Amino acid sequence: MKKHLFILLIGLTVIGCSTDDDVSEAVTLLYHQTYCSDPWESVEDNRALADKISTYFASENIAISNLKIDDKGTPEACLGCGCLTGKRIILEVNKNDLDAIKAYGFQEYK
Repeated sequence: MKKHLFILLIGLTVIGCSTDDDVSEAVTLLYHQTYCSDPWESVEDNRALADKISTYFASENIAISNLKIDDKGTPEACLGCGCLTGKRIILEVNKNDLDAIKAYGFQEYK
């Protein structure tokens, strides 16, 4: 009887100590928004922009999470499509999608 309880205790301990693979596989990325060169539609409102980005990457089969947008980038004084707005897009993807999202100009961010 004690042997069975000991085995049960060890089994529960192992299950409780297992790591969450999804968390350890997440990579944080950064993108500097442009005025109109981004593949998703450019909008001023951060909530609407987050929705556009989420919808776009869902259509590309790239699962993103923890999407944040801030104004901590450096805006450029030009109005060309490739000029930077100063908005930064920060999100997480699974390591399996890292190469796919880097093709859009995202860089690893720590």
